[in-house]
Amino acid sequence: METAESVIDDALQEILVQASEQSIQTADFQRGRRYLNRMMAVTPFVGLGFTTITNPTDLVTVPDAALEGIIFNLAKRLLTSYDMPISTELNMNAETGIKEIRRLTVNITPTSMPCTLPFGSGNEEEGAYTNFYACPEDEISTEQGGAIIQEANT
Repeated sequence: METAESVIDDALQEILVQASEQSIQTADFQRGRRYLNRMMAVTPFVGLGFTTITNPTDLVTVPDAALEGIIFNLAKRLLTSYDMPISTELNMNAETGIKEIRRLTVNITPTSMPCTLPFGSGNEEEGAYTNFYACPEDEISTEQGGAIIQEANT
């Protein structure tokens, strides 16, 4: 796991504000910390398990696969405060990082179709649809995910 100081240092190096052998200036760290905390509170970063940073030695609690995306996007956000233009390479790296972060945070599940919905084309016979999605027999789903059993003769 990376520390806040190493993540912010890497972001500053990406925009050529920080030399690799220099230690981070206090003002630069504080700016980077504020930008990092704000950035991690918005979509698509929510859901990575980030804990707010207060000190340089605080651990950045995110999956390792998300670190590069965080660094490049933090660098991109910091550019405006240093009045620097964004490079094509940094922009591409930030976009690639966002894709990886979305892969880590978005969970796509298959959609279940209601049993009252017909499927396919040409499934109409004399004004009536003949092919429907499967339906649990005599169950009505509730908002809480349970089921209400339909009584006989209703």
